[in-house]
Amino acid sequence: MTIGDSRSAVSGLVRDFYEDMPFNYYSDPQDAADRAKGNPIEVYRDLDGLLRGGGVGNVLEIGCGAGWAANAIALNYARPVTAVDMTQKALDRAIDVAKRIGTDGLTRFIRSDLFDFDTRDRFDLVLSIGVLHHTFDCRQALHHISAFVAEGKYIFLGLYHRPGREPFLDLLRGIVATEGEEAAFRRYAQLHPELRDATHLRSWFRDQVLHPHETQHTLAEVLGWMDAEGFTLISTSINRYGSVDDRPALIEAETAYGALSHQRNHIDNQFFPGFFTILAQRSG
Repeated sequence: MTIGDSRSAVSGLVRDFYEDMPFNYYSDPQDAADRAKGNPIEVYRDLDGLLRGGGVGNVLEIGCGAGWAANAIALNYARPVTAVDMTQKALDRAIDVAKRIGTDGLTRFIRSDLFDFDTRDRFDLVLSIGVLHHTFDCRQALHHISAFVAEGKYIFLGLYHRPGREPFLDLLRGIVATEGEEAAFRRYAQLHPELRDATHLRSWFRDQVLHPHETQHTLAEVLGWMDAEGFTLISTSINRYGSVDDRPALIEAETAYGALSHQRNHIDNQFFPGFFTILAQRSG
């Protein structure tokens, strides 16, 4: 199989999977609109702080799905957002929500595969949350989207974290293999009880447990990629957005996430999917 064939095969699998049911998809679009009003971006303290400051004028989101982040940013921070996704069903919902909350004047939704998307525009913030690990090559995906970041500006990524992800997958995919998909869904519902809408819960379960293609990564790995692309780390969820001056300490910190994930998922029955974020700045 050639690199081109690999890319095409993975993109097709992922596109078909999300056309069936996008991630973070509510049965009632008004619920998605209400969630945007509650500002889900605040959970990422570094991203929230950046957007509340004066350093970001425009935003590009790669892999926007049903528009939860794009619409929340436009609504709560009054920033224009260009948002790209490969699935029409997700984009239709994103546009619907934008009209409901009045962000249709600040958001522009574009249907495109990540690797096909191109623009002469450069952005103060490029974000991609939970997307690059579903491409045929996460490293190449980062290289591609890095080109859209203006000099001296920012990139925000959310990726599956290998140490934290493996215990979660071992638990849920183990149940799928031995007891079936519905048994795994019932266990997932116990882990994630705050998702009360049945469609919303199913969309999360499918994305987290049944996805046809994903890769997992470490902070150490991604920092190497960022170095090569000319970015400097500002913050990461690995150490709860603390100081990043001591890189060896950061790398050491992430080794604890395997045991933490096992404790949360297997023993405490709490949702801990193995996911981390980084905020970095391009040298100007």
